[in-house]
Amino acid sequence: MPAKHVRFVPLLTAIALLAWRASAAETLALPAKAQPAAPAVVEPSELFKKILELNRIQEPELDVPRAQQASADLIAKARDPIEKAATPAEKIAALNKALLADRQVSYLSNIYWRDASLAASLLRNKGNCLSTSTLYLLAGEALHLPIHMVLIPHHAFVRWDDGQTRINIETTNDGACISDNDYLNVQTRTDPEDAVRLRWGQSLEPNEALAELVSVAAQHRLGQNDIPAALELLDRAIKLAPSRTDIWLNRCAVLLDIPEHHQEALRELLTLVRVAYRPAPTVATGALELLAHDAAARGDHAQERTFLLQAFVKAPRPMQVSVLSSLAFCLRALRDYQGGVRYMELAVALEPEDNAMLYNLAILQKNSGDLAGSLKTIDRALALNPESWNLQILKAGYSWAAGKKDEAQALYAKLQRPRAEEEFWEIMQAWYFAATQQRDKFYPQFQRSLETAFSPQIFEWIDQDPDLDYLRGDEQFKTLVAKHRERLVKKQ
Repeated sequence: MPAKHVRFVPLLTAIALLAWRASAAETLALPAKAQPAAPAVVEPSELFKKILELNRIQEPELDVPRAQQASADLIAKARDPIEKAATPAEKIAALNKALLADRQVSYLSNIYWRDASLAASLLRNKGNCLSTSTLYLLAGEALHLPIHMVLIPHHAFVRWDDGQTRINIETTNDGACISDNDYLNVQTRTDPEDAVRLRWGQSLEPNEALAELVSVAAQHRLGQNDIPAALELLDRAIKLAPSRTDIWLNRCAVLLDIPEHHQEALRELLTLVRVAYRPAPTVATGALELLAHDAAARGDHAQERTFLLQAFVKAPRPMQVSVLSSLAFCLRALRDYQGGVRYMELAVALEPEDNAMLYNLAILQKNSGDLAGSLKTIDRALALNPESWNLQILKAGYSWAAGKKDEAQALYAKLQRPRAEEEFWEIMQAWYFAATQQRDKFYPQFQRSLETAFSPQIFEWIDQDPDLDYLRGDEQFKTLVAKHRERLVKKQ
């Protein structure tokens, strides 16, 4: 069973300055002063059009005219009470009522492509922090209010910031005002150097907010294995927000898996970890994690462990869980299953409601012989996100191992293919057939997972997973692995 990795290193990135960094960014400045009231149905702004077009990457079926009309109707309804409000606090209260309370918008963060989009909060009245913050940003633009998006590790909110008055607006909590200290020092324990270099906790300009949405769209394309489109979107995001060096690192992560760019990516990653470069702690940690994954793909787990221990030393608080998870699976590769469980227990202790960490803990518990504990951990994770397909297939495979074959097959039959995560989906299908001893179905699917993989990280799973041990002596297994290792690793 493969560990749950995010192909992108979230909120990371940094590559040495490239020539095209200085390219002109798209101009999306907010109006300098209030304009006369506009009619209810108006031509959508350029920012709205760009965001809606990004939304269509995730939802090609999106009804654009309906979304435009819904936005126009919402703005028309909100305009009068907001214009009548006298103070910033009163205007924010009117905005909260119009965008959230009156429409009963609720927080939902189960499926990222669906819940992070503008359509989620605009049309479905549900969405995560990025979706609702985007809705506020566009409403602020349309109503000529100084509303700015703000990013911190793994979260987005908005802020009224007119240069004199600053009021934070938590869009996932009825628009409540939460202090900067709570966001940066209590909720996320953001490293001060990261905050400065990556502009976390700062009021973003429209271009910078758009860069985050473009990065999300790039991650979706990457999940579809559309590498050229993902790189094109990352290039666009970097032009929009050159200071977001975490996006540069995400681009480097993609280049690392392209054979003709592999050595170039390694050189840039090594540059990022040098003290002389003075990278943001998050970026340096991310670079070391990528170097570790590259070593793991080559089967050099001693080198992988060295990189990961260096990463843990540098890791700011929000990144410690991912480093601990990687260390746990490094120990699994070294067949130290109990050690792996201990690392994962530390990661879960830090983030007890992180589904990816619970998923990884369940795998390591099963590998160490604690199948009952593993199934309990899966149920705990599914209680947090019942829609997680990878947790569902994990439960199916482990239910089979527990002797509940009918239950396993019933769970497997209900799986729905995700819109992205193509590479991970194909691997998980192969794993399920291996875990359920279905050799006849395993080999065609194993071949497909290898043929569709563009990342050598697939060999982390193949080399580590004890569920594949009974197959390793098969000539067909050895031939397929050798063929594709040559394609994905040796030619780099």
